[in-house]
Amino acid sequence: MIKSLKNLVKFGFFSFLVFVFLSSPKLIIDSVNYSMDVFIDNLLPTLFPFFVLVDFLLNYGYVDFLRGIFRFKYGYIILLSLVSGLPSNAKYIKGFLDRSMISIHDAEIMLSVTFFPNPMFVISSVGLLMMGSLKLGVMALVSVYVSNFLVYLFYYKKLSASSHVFNNDVLSFSKLLSSSIKNNASTLLVILGTIMFFMTLLNVFSHFVSLNDELFSILSGVFEMTSGIKNMSTSTFSTHVKYIFISLFLSFSGLSVLMQAFSILNDYKLNVKFVLLNKLFVMFLNFLINYFYVVFFM
Repeated sequence: MIKSLKNLVKFGFFSFLVFVFLSSPKLIIDSVNYSMDVFIDNLLPTLFPFFVLVDFLLNYGYVDFLRGIFRFKYGYIILLSLVSGLPSNAKYIKGFLDRSMISIHDAEIMLSVTFFPNPMFVISSVGLLMMGSLKLGVMALVSVYVSNFLVYLFYYKKLSASSHVFNNDVLSFSKLLSSSIKNNASTLLVILGTIMFFMTLLNVFSHFVSLNDELFSILSGVFEMTSGIKNMSTSTFSTHVKYIFISLFLSFSGLSVLMQAFSILNDYKLNVKFVLLNKLFVMFLNFLINYFYVVFFM
């Protein structure tokens, strides 16, 4: 009975999507074009160079050098994720899983606490351009760092000693460059496709369900972080409320980014529920930090 009901719901949902695609082609085309703009303007210029760079760092043992400097467990994953921004953390963790440098258990923990937005995007685009305040951009970035680091400390004793070593041969420069471009191009296509899917789903939903600007801003932030932040910055909420919501969007990363990460790590059976629960934990700490900041310093 339950299985039949599930099949009926699936059939109804996909029938509805077929109807929308046939009856509202402009809505679909606009959603895809907007997704392409978000990808090309905000993600491709920052992700692709770092993806290729990290492949070189892993291949030539740079991570072993970092291990000697950053003594805390998997500090190099945190460092690389901080510099390049999400969803690059999943790409790095996959590289370590491919080389048996990290266990599945540790990968789940590190994935949970390394969804860091690109720092230049937060400070410049979010802070200065969208909120008109460099201070708010810096504080939003710091709150994301601190909330993730607190959850990292909570699990610290459960992480292994991080003493894994590389078990692969060093590739030549030309072979590594060719392999890196091909593999990362495939990864970026998955990211682009995921963004298109969620943005189209959100636009279809908002097309058939009447939403005010505030509710649409919140919903778009849950689905896709960048568009959610843009919509929230132009909403009628007060500056305090805008700041808290934008900080939460940055902390949550959006369903689109989370799906991108899980797609990148699709070859490994990670506990999705565990990662999502930890993301909620991070969001709760982020909210407490920013609520305290708004009450006492804004």
